[in-house]
Amino acid sequence: MMTDETISYFEDKKDSEELTLPSTIYNNITHTPTFWGQFKQLKKLELNNNDLTTLPSCLDVLSSLEILFLSENRFETIPECIGKLPNLRMLSLRGNNMIELSSTNLPTKSLVWLILTNNNIRTINSNVGELRLVRKLMLSHNNISTVPKELGLCKDLELVRLANNEISTPLPMEVLSLPKLAWISLGGNPIAPCPQKREKIIPKTSVSYDQEKILGRGASGTVYLGKHNEKDVAVKIFKENSTGSDGNAEDEAAINSLVDHQLAVTAHGIFLSEDDKTEGMIMELLPDAEALGRTPSFVTVSRDAAPSDSAKNMSRDQVLSVVYNVALVLEHLHSSGVVNGDVYLHNILQCGESGAKVSDWGASFVYDRDKYPIFERIEVLAWGRLVQDLFLWHLDTSIADTTEPAGFCCRRGIKTLEPGLFCDLMALILQPNQLGRPSFRDIKDTLSFLPEFSAAASRFK
Repeated sequence: MMTDETISYFEDKKDSEELTLPSTIYNNITHTPTFWGQFKQLKKLELNNNDLTTLPSCLDVLSSLEILFLSENRFETIPECIGKLPNLRMLSLRGNNMIELSSTNLPTKSLVWLILTNNNIRTINSNVGELRLVRKLMLSHNNISTVPKELGLCKDLELVRLANNEISTPLPMEVLSLPKLAWISLGGNPIAPCPQKREKIIPKTSVSYDQEKILGRGASGTVYLGKHNEKDVAVKIFKENSTGSDGNAEDEAAINSLVDHQLAVTAHGIFLSEDDKTEGMIMELLPDAEALGRTPSFVTVSRDAAPSDSAKNMSRDQVLSVVYNVALVLEHLHSSGVVNGDVYLHNILQCGESGAKVSDWGASFVYDRDKYPIFERIEVLAWGRLVQDLFLWHLDTSIADTTEPAGFCCRRGIKTLEPGLFCDLMALILQPNQLGRPSFRDIKDTLSFLPEFSAAASRFK
């Protein structure tokens, strides 16, 4: 039922473009009003944290609606009216009771971002191939055992999260070879088991942190300013029973034990909760560290939204240094059979004179690089996207991209990358044939040879 306060709130928002129920009136709503025809201008609707199991058929009058949040409710199936929303671009049904992913009742001609994290999904229907425009698909923390080859019909798919499921058979090549696929997570599945833990266990009593001094937030937890044995450190506290989009705390902690590179931000060790679960990690404090990008927005979907405030005016030398540093770390990772899964500028930290460092291993997983070299080529495309953004934002230069029908460089007033060996390398990377892309070892060797990267390369000889 709805209280008078809730009804009044709906009435007050008749002419708004956004409608979000504030936490003060979350009241276990079991049904929504039937007067949706009054919300002609509505573009974003949030009805999270209620007891909804269905939606009224009249909701399909919201022809302007682009974003719909129905997280943490009790939906078991997708309401029929959702498929009739002609402009719906983003749909979240995170934390419901869904048991199947099916394109039935989804707006296949408009949907680009679908979040079904933390449900009870066991089956992906073969009709998923009808979601031809989907770019971002979030399916972590479900009970999926197999991924159908029909997902490979979703040629625009760029990011897929499949962590913490029951996948025991290899993903179809039709899916892994998708031309735009650049970001993938598979940790917590039988096909990507958590690596044997080698990290140092730190006594919890030796760790303290200040909850008022937050250094950063992520899908899996929050990083605070803290102390370990009286030394200033960064302390990451994992969300209890975290069901974020990436994966599990145990996998993230284990991956940290496998990564050993001076340009990677990793943990000194972990500490456990009273029930022996990973509660937090201790990391080096990087007081001058600033992220180089902003997380993807509703508009950019799978791409970093913009440079961060602290990285709006990077010089050419700084850009080339970041490009080289990230390539070095990724070459190290893949030589050890580790996928980062989240290569974005919002996860690259500029750390004073020490240069750019790669952080955040929440989406990472281990793989057999002899059997599945394609995982490296998928991540090569993610690195290529990062390079594109850096050159576009800071050097007013676009880099041609044949994974996109119109090409990435078709913007007026933007320079194109000058012909040469670096341009040739980027052409191999930003092309639809996954296995035709170079490895990170090839990339590192090529960059080290190029005069424009000599300054960056000289620091690591």
